Amino acid sequence: EIQQLVTDIAHDSTLGRGSPSPELNEVAEYIAAVFAGAGLSPGGDDGGYLQWFQARTQGEPLAPNVVGWIEGSDAELRDEFVVLSAHFDHLGGVDDGPGTDQIYNGADDNASGTAALLEIAEAVGAMSTPPKRSVVFLAASAEELGLRGSIYFLSYSQFSPAAMIANVNLDMVGRGETNHVWMIRRTDSEIAAVALAVAAQHPELGLVPEDRPDDVFAQRSDSGAFILKGIDALFYHSGLHAEYHQVSDELALLNTLKIEKVAKLGYWVAVELAGRP
Repeated sequence: EIQQLVTDIAHDSTLGRGSPSPELNEVAEYIAAVFAGAGLSPGGDDGGYLQWFQARTQGEPLAPNVVGWIEGSDAELRDEFVVLSAHFDHLGGVDDGPGTDQIYNGADDNASGTAALLEIAEAVGAMSTPPKRSVVFLAASAEELGLRGSIYFLSYSQFSPAAMIANVNLDMVGRGETNHVWMIRRTDSEIAAVALAVAAQHPELGLVPEDRPDDVFAQRSDSGAFILKGIDALFYHSGLHAEYHQVSDELALLNTLKIEKVAKLGYWVAVELAGRP
C-alpha cells in the first residue's frame, strides 16, 4: 500500500503539487478520501476534511490543508490532542512533454511522509478502542512557502493549541539506510525520552531512531509551527540528499520498506503519547 500511496501522490500527473494549484487540490481530495475510509471524523471547514487558506497573495486561489481526527476514549482526556502532521505540497512544475523533466515530484519531500501519515491514520482508525486522548491528523500544504498551512491550522482550526500535548511530524522519511531515521527535536523536549523508549520496546521494527536535539533544524518543517506555539514536537527525517528540492526527487529512489517502518514507529509513538496518564 505504501508504494501505491507514494505513486498516487508524487505521480507526474500531480505536477509537483504547488501551492496553490488544481493538482494540489486533487491530492487533497485523495487524502480526504483515505481519512474518510479510515473512519476519521472531518476536522476542516464546514463539516468537511479540507481547510482552505490564503497560501500566497490576496486574490490568488486558496490552498487546502486536510484534517481528520479520532476522538479519545477517556472522558477526562479526550479534550487533549496528539497531532500527527506531514506536508503534501511541493514545488510545482510543468509538463513540457517527453524528454523534458520540469516536474518537482517531491517523492521523498514529502510524498514519503504523507504516505506514512495515511498509514498511521488507517491504523489508529482500526483500533477497537481509541487512545485516551484524541488524535488529530494534519496533512498540510504550503509548507514549502514557510509552513503557512500548519501555521494557519494552529490559528484557525477547531482544535485549541493549548490542548495539544505533542506533535509528531513526518517529513522526508523515504531515503537512506532502511533501519535508520533521525528524530529531530528541541533540546528541552520532554516527549523525546518517551519516543526513544517506545522504539526500544519494539525491536521487531528493526528501526533505530537517532536522537538529534537541534533547536534550529526542528523548526525547518511543520514541527516548527507547533514549536512556535509552545507545543512539544518531534520531527522524523531521513536527512538531506542531492535530490532535495530538485526535479530528480523521483519515486524510483524511494525506500518503501523504510517508509513502512517509520509509519509503524510513528503509530506506536502516537498511541503511547495519546494513552499516557
